[in-house]
Amino acid sequence: MTFGTVFSREIIRRMQQIQCVIHVPEPYRQRAWYGLRMLLLPFRLDPVLTDNADFEGDGVYYGTEDTDTSHLTDATWKLFIEPETWEYFERQTTDLPPHRHVRIGEDRIPVLFGAKGDLTFDPVAATFYFLSGWQEALQRRRDEHGRFRFEGSIQEKLDIRLTPVVEWYRHIAGDALAKKGVQVERKQFGDKTWAFCSTHDIDYVRKWRPGIYKREILDRALLNREKESHSDRLTRLVEAGWSLLHSSDPFRDAIERIQKELDTRSVSGTFFYKAGAHGHRDVEYDLHDSYVISALSEQLSAGHEVGLHPSYHAFSHDLRLSDEKNRLERSIHRVVPAHRAHYLRFDYPGSIATLQSAGFSIDSTLGFAECAGFRFGTCLPFPLLNPLTMDESTVWEVPLCVMESALFNRQNLTGVEAERETNRMIQTCASVGGVFVGLWHSTLWDERDYPGWGAHFLSSLDEARRFEAHCDSLSGVIDAWK
Repeated sequence: MTFGTVFSREIIRRMQQIQCVIHVPEPYRQRAWYGLRMLLLPFRLDPVLTDNADFEGDGVYYGTEDTDTSHLTDATWKLFIEPETWEYFERQTTDLPPHRHVRIGEDRIPVLFGAKGDLTFDPVAATFYFLSGWQEALQRRRDEHGRFRFEGSIQEKLDIRLTPVVEWYRHIAGDALAKKGVQVERKQFGDKTWAFCSTHDIDYVRKWRPGIYKREILDRALLNREKESHSDRLTRLVEAGWSLLHSSDPFRDAIERIQKELDTRSVSGTFFYKAGAHGHRDVEYDLHDSYVISALSEQLSAGHEVGLHPSYHAFSHDLRLSDEKNRLERSIHRVVPAHRAHYLRFDYPGSIATLQSAGFSIDSTLGFAECAGFRFGTCLPFPLLNPLTMDESTVWEVPLCVMESALFNRQNLTGVEAERETNRMIQTCASVGGVFVGLWHSTLWDERDYPGWGAHFLSSLDEARRFEAHCDSLSGVIDAWK
């Protein structure tokens, strides 16, 4: 099912105001307001919070049943919250929310909280749960890099890794509002219904460097620590020696080819560059190196975006992150709005304030490191929120859907399987009017160590074009949508 088909196709040039009454206990009121605004975010609607006494009877009523609702008309979308819902959030528990499933066509969608009125479940509370990062703020289990784990997440427990459940809640809400006479129109990306973002982390600007020579010659060719065949070891030894005689490098070739493939298809991408190195997880390169200067200049001239890929420890270090952002901005002589953490490190929700303090307006870190999937239950941008303090930031998240290294290295998929899973997610994003964000590194087309990665990138680009995506940088997509 394509969501856009259930709404009017007439173009509404102005946002339509819609009155919203939230009549719930005070501790839950802020959470409900964020959840309701996020639920309505994809539509050309401007929710206006209204006192119950001033409510004119047309719009949205979200509250308790134990109040006078005689002024509500048939044009009011009525959702009566259950006490168990706000009690769940007040307990700040890591328990899985109460849930059941509803069937929409062939899809089986989990709904987390019950309700009465025009729906039998509460899409406001469920939207707050996912987009506030509630499970990550309360669940402190992390991997060795301090990242939230897919294992134990609600996505794993309910088998919804590849289902953007929040978009289903929005679909149901939009349909319900339309039945109440509200003119519901989805926002678009220019003249397209969905968007595709090609993003690239430049962890390295060359493959052949001292550490790699040690690995290839000593560890693999001579000591055979990878238990490879004699012919493979000999091939690696020859390749290492050959690299000393030639100026070309596979990672530099990849950076150049990525841009060429994007430019050929008239696609704008986002390239994340490093501006610091503070540990063994970082490979340092100089922003003033002639090759880096040339690559940055060509990418910017072609209309691509440059973002910051900070050093390993900067995700939790305000001053270090700000310093690296300033270095990159001085290098390219323009503001850097976009950020993606190295190793996808994000201390939720603490990193939100770190990003805002450094002056970023866009982040695209929040995907699963172990696998593809919808980590926040959505494939649309949203403003990050600290659900414990209820501080809403000015940083917009454009959630990461697929990282090629997760598909090949951690899910252990073949090239065909990786393309199949990625195409499924691309088609899902297209069907719900979302944004597909893919991450490909500067290791593409190195078939010795990263076989199939380059083909996966090209397949994804072509699939996006086949489904007529608005292909743009992260900033471009947000600007076109907002």
